[in-house]
Amino acid sequence: MTAEARYDEIMTPYVDTAFSKIDWPDSFTGRILLAVKTYRECVAQCERETGYANPRRGCPDILELIHQHVPPLS
Repeated sequence: MTAEARYDEIMTPYVDTAFSKIDWPDSFTGRILLAVKTYRECVAQCERETGYANPRRGCPDILELIHQHVPPLS
């Protein structure tokens, strides 16, 4: 759990920068697909630049990440 929390701290600027540039679609599925793809790109960039590898097997709570950058759909 501690490794994941530290990794999230390291990833925050990568995710914030990438997610703030997204023109978010008005569909739930579109948002999920775009967020997962972008998050994976952030993981790769972070690992290249810092050497830190993702300690998770998958993504964190992707909806939570999305909602930090765009309001939920109605």
